[in-house]
Order: sequence, then C-alpha cells, then structure tokens
Amino acid sequence: MMDRQLTDQELQGLMARHDEYQAQAEALAGQMEAIQISILECERAVSTIDALESEDEDGATSLVPIGAGSFVHARLVKSDRAIVSLGASVSAEMSADAARGCLSDRKEKLINILGQMDKSLKELAGRVQTIQAEANKQMQLRQPDQAYM
Repeated sequence: MMDRQLTDQELQGLMARHDEYQAQAEALAGQMEAIQISILECERAVSTIDALESEDEDGATSLVPIGAGSFVHARLVKSDRAIVSLGASVSAEMSADAARGCLSDRKEKLINILGQMDKSLKELAGRVQTIQAEANKQMQLRQPDQAYM
C-alpha cells in the first residue's frame, strides 16, 4: 500500500477505515443470515404445499401454531389453495401450483441477492486484510523508533 511510515493521524485514519469496513461486514453478514432464513422458509412452504397435495381430500390435517410455542390440530378445508404474501403487507389466495411458482421465484431472487451480498462481503474482507497488512507493516517500521535500551 505505502512504502513510507505513516503519521499518527494517517495511521488513525487507516484504523478508522478498518473499523468501518469491519462494521459493514458484520452488518452484511447479519443481513445474509436473514436472507438465508427466508430461503429456508420458501423451501419449507413449498414442501408443505407438496405434502398437503398428496393428502386425501378428507384427511388433510395439520398442526397450526397459536403462539407461545403452542399448536392445535386442525383439518384443512382447502388444501389445494394457499394464501401467499406478496410483500408490502399484501397477500393473495392462489392455487397450490401458483403458490409453488411464486415461492420458487422468490427463492431464486433471494439466492441471487445472497450471491451479490457474498461478493460484497468478500470485497470488504479483502479491504480489511489490506488494511491489516499495512498496519502490521507500519508497526514494524515504528519498532526501531521505540527500541528500549
């Protein structure tokens, strides 16, 4: 990065950038985790739709969450239909096939976003490593000035 010894102010600026990149990387990793959870939710929803379609017309039952980690047994009235969130607090009832398609499309978009975020995270990690290497180099340059006798 640089072949000369940095001033204290320049070194502080370098470390401030390091901390900023580190914070951005941590925030991005948290967002990536949330997206991975959303991808898993899409997969589970599609699996549930598939499982319900294979049930008998009269035999489609499920456990329905009622909160506080509690569930009730329920018989499904329309296992061939699903209500899917479209975003912005809007949901729509659709056929099982349409719901499956909608969820699969959402999953693919989330996977693409996750890929872009992973690329950004790698770029940030590279910047952090570059700064760490420069900081190590600067510490080595400063050591002769701080020798003890």
